Amino acid sequence: LGSLSLGLGISSDSVRTARLSQAMNVGIISILFSMGWRCMPSRPASRDPPQETRFLVLYGMRQNFRTALSIHREYKKGLRWYLLATVFAQSSVGALTTVAVVYLSSEVGLNATDISLFFFVVLVGTIPGSKFASELSKRTNPNTSWQLSMICLFITMVIGAFTLGDAPHKYLSLIWGLFVGLMLGWFYPTENLFFSCVLPKGQEAEIAGFRVYCSMILSWLPPMIFSILIESGVDAKWGMTFMGSFILVAASLLKFGAGTWEEILQESQRSVFAEHHEHHEHESIAEPPL
Repeated sequence: LGSLSLGLGISSDSVRTARLSQAMNVGIISILFSMGWRCMPSRPASRDPPQETRFLVLYGMRQNFRTALSIHREYKKGLRWYLLATVFAQSSVGALTTVAVVYLSSEVGLNATDISLFFFVVLVGTIPGSKFASELSKRTNPNTSWQLSMICLFITMVIGAFTLGDAPHKYLSLIWGLFVGLMLGWFYPTENLFFSCVLPKGQEAEIAGFRVYCSMILSWLPPMIFSILIESGVDAKWGMTFMGSFILVAASLLKFGAGTWEEILQESQRSVFAEHHEHHEHESIAEPPL
């Protein structure tokens, strides 16, 4: 996008660059979505509603309510705390991309092309970050690894908020972008691994819907708080810090609410994961066939 805006001569016009970005998003998403939709296989329904059901929507709402009660009562060690942590963690991490654009343009002085380069560096940084997430999750467990990723991401956000505004060179923000990418590359794969381990068998699709709901329910709050603080004359670095504090809430919920990793696996009946993990650590060479 940055190269295209330079070629069209609109790199200094943020509004026209944003319009070009949205137009590209609509085109690319439409093409890829239609291709993915055609590739989805068809499969029979996993369950049928009772014959006396008149309105399928109401039946689905009642089923969701029963599932929510089941999560609260029966999955007290892992899944319940994962979903609560997702509410706060995803709201903060999701707001980082939008708020970072405002912060980098207003406080650091980056133009549209510079911001495009910044996010390219962030994407590059996610590659080693995901590799680090894999190694740390093997050495500890996904719960501990995810908590550490959130704490490190919060520290990275605070360091950038308090240093970039007074930096002598605006392109030092690219170094911050690299570390943000490392933290995001650590955060997202570990979150997905955690979710796959606490997911009860037989309810994968339904619980996945709860996860999407929890990840979006507070997505509006951190950007709104940041905007209110900026409009009230508060320095942007404090807005970034307060927005990042949602991640600390998520890490605290997991630290003080969730059980041990063995208890989490036992509760979700995913202890096979632990056995598989141990098998890879002590893998032996099989005897050749006669």
